[in-house]
Amino acid sequence: MPQYCPAEPVVAVTRLPEPATDVFVNTHPFETPGEKARSVFGGYLLGQCVAAAQQTVPDSHDVHSLQSTFLLPGNPNEKVAYHVERISDGRSFSSRLVRAIQGGNIVHFTAIVGFQKRSDDGVTTPPPKLNYHEAMPQFGHGDPEDVDADSAEACLVEGGFPKEMLDLWRDPFRMQSFVRVHPNAMPPATSSSRATHLALLAFLSDLFLIYTTNLATARPVTNFSIETTMNHTVWFHAPDVQLDGWLACERDTSWADDGRVLIRQRLWRRSDGRLVMSCVQEALARLQKPAPSSSL
Repeated sequence: MPQYCPAEPVVAVTRLPEPATDVFVNTHPFETPGEKARSVFGGYLLGQCVAAAQQTVPDSHDVHSLQSTFLLPGNPNEKVAYHVERISDGRSFSSRLVRAIQGGNIVHFTAIVGFQKRSDDGVTTPPPKLNYHEAMPQFGHGDPEDVDADSAEACLVEGGFPKEMLDLWRDPFRMQSFVRVHPNAMPPATSSSRATHLALLAFLSDLFLIYTTNLATARPVTNFSIETTMNHTVWFHAPDVQLDGWLACERDTSWADDGRVLIRQRLWRRSDGRLVMSCVQEALARLQKPAPSSSL
């Protein structure tokens, strides 16, 4: 029986026995959702579909892209079955179609996951870098973990969005902070664990992302009747990324209409400023309708 670190159960999947060789289920129960949550958190589906697809390609292949669509809310009290279809296998690239199914044959989520064989061939350009000292002056001195635990900046590091945070940003359409998975919760930096780090990066890509919309509106945060992901695309730029180090997180949104919003996200490695992930999400965001006024 493998010994799981605290972070690994988030993306752990188990292959079902023959003949369903490419069908996997979540190994551990989903975390109980909050009071307002009505479905499985999308990060679970993203991370676990990457983990499932990874088991159908050679160990020499790393995930490089994830294109997903959320179709129906999932029941957090039931297992999710990830059906992996081997679409293509070339000399360098492999593609997998993953369907997340609950309730018999009801598809709740689909994804195309792309993998690439590790190689030194091809054109290489200098990776874009982020000078976080200039971009995030509140963290320009020392480590993010040195920030006072009771400050609003510490809440940003944790990824939450309390109301008192709304006044911190000069540009309400852009958010920057630091994120990481606690070092004690991660597997050691071995070749066998890189797939776990990448699957967890897919999970992390959806963590609190939709709330970027809340920062870009003058309306109260509680004025949203629904906020849920529709489409979510991730590009993985650093297959050797280690999530037990700090990542600089940059998120912005510049368009919303017809109850939909587009959110962009980039994660940079704090140690060298290298871009490790890009992400775009289309989400459903609807405001509460004002209560009808009574007339006498």
